[in-house]
Amino acid sequence: MTAHLPTLTARIAVPGLAGLVLTVLSPLGTDSMSLFVRALFWIGLCFAGGLGAWAAERIASRSSWTPSAWMLGLMQTLGATAAVAPFVILGLDIATPAAMALSLFYIWVIAATITAVGILTGRRAAADPVATQEAGTVRPALMDRLPVGMRDAALYAVSSEDHYARIHTSAGDHLLLLRLADVPDLARPVYGLSPHRSWWVAEAGVTEVSREGGRMVLRLKDGAKVPVSRAGAKRVRDAGWLA
Repeated sequence: MTAHLPTLTARIAVPGLAGLVLTVLSPLGTDSMSLFVRALFWIGLCFAGGLGAWAAERIASRSSWTPSAWMLGLMQTLGATAAVAPFVILGLDIATPAAMALSLFYIWVIAATITAVGILTGRRAAADPVATQEAGTVRPALMDRLPVGMRDAALYAVSSEDHYARIHTSAGDHLLLLRLADVPDLARPVYGLSPHRSWWVAEAGVTEVSREGGRMVLRLKDGAKVPVSRAGAKRVRDAGWLA
């Protein structure tokens, strides 16, 4: 079950643990601080970095561009660095440009390490599928997050609703605390694509590709209509979904 911790729990646990590790390691000369002050400093900075990474993630999710997991990770490290840098520079009284540049580099390295661990952990969890009752088939890791009665249903699509994602299946839909960017990995081995920045659609869940008002629309097996953006239309064509 630890591989499927809710996203909110992970967002709290990861910076907290990272802050404790940095408290022990005492980088950037913070070994001169008392243990209590050092813990407050590093745990607080890690949570600030987490907010910066989340902001970068939200910016990416609202754009028409769909970055890879590692590109999104790079954006998160830059967001975390931007959020943390002012506190480090002011808190440690860094004055010279050379020391400032070196400190920024160390901050980025720490952010990159934490982000890389998070990405690798997420991929490992997604690559640990559970066999279904039908021999020879595997159930996507995403389905294990659903109520028991829905776990063996067919996955049709996932739509983003603020911080949540609505999972559309042959047994109905269910709302989860989940990032849309994590869906392709969690949906494996089900093949699909993102026709719109707020949707991921399984190929097997599509019954029709049509046009309404001059714009492409996907119709799902549950009757839902999925909008297709200009960038998404190219992905739909490239995947051969058009008759």
